Amino acid sequence: MTRRILIAALLFAILYMPACIKNKIWQSVPAQQTISSRSYDVDFEPLKKDTVYFNWFRLTVRNKTGRDMEIDWNQTRYIHNGKDAGLFVFEGVVPAAVKTATIPGALISAGETFTRDIVPFKLIAFTPLRDQNIDTERNNIVAGLIPEGENGISLVIRQNGKSARARMAVTIESKTAD
Repeated sequence: MTRRILIAALLFAILYMPACIKNKIWQSVPAQQTISSRSYDVDFEPLKKDTVYFNWFRLTVRNKTGRDMEIDWNQTRYIHNGKDAGLFVFEGVVPAAVKTATIPGALISAGETFTRDIVPFKLIAFTPLRDQNIDTERNNIVAGLIPEGENGISLVIRQNGKSARARMAVTIESKTAD
């Protein structure tokens, strides 16, 4: 019962929050963060999907090597104001996989580019099972407001049995519209 109340309150906040913030203008500084290494290039960009505020991130990874690499979603972390704030999720992730840290990695073939829209797990609500199409394993995600301050990613990429960590962030700001 308590869990249902918590989910209902979260959905209420996500759905009605835009009314409280519609008089604000949201921006990201910088608009996109990019890092480059000998093996990969990574772009990290906040997105406004059907809202006036930022509620998703777009992650793009370019594999510059001749070997496959993989993003480890279970080790990749959302960073808010310098602190670990949990995992990222995306369309198709099953809540049980998040709970058990068994989110499948994302393979990036040699020379290929991978792009995925992601959201911090702590800022989402999943569509209730009774409302999902049982013919698909997809989970619809309702993404909430990405808070002001430093928002970033600590991305873990595996290749040849070794791990590399790429960390980057943008600052989300808002100001009152005139």
